[in-house]
Amino acid sequence: MAKFEQVSATLPAELVAFLDGYQHAHHLDSRGAALAEAIRALQERELLADYAELGEAQASGAETYPADNLDGLGEA
Repeated sequence: MAKFEQVSATLPAELVAFLDGYQHAHHLDSRGAALAEAIRALQERELLADYAELGEAQASGAETYPADNLDGLGEA
């Protein structure tokens, strides 16, 4: 089971209204559930940006992972 922590945030009224609307439209149990979905979306966006950056670096021929890094696998 996931461990939960309580947080408090002060938001502009229009964001709270959107959050409440999103919660209702998606049948979520709480504002916290809606916020958790928003944070997961931000995580995904960051990950996609990181992958895109890595792809661009690889396409340009940049060394993105040192060839001598065996990632703990011992000697080659």
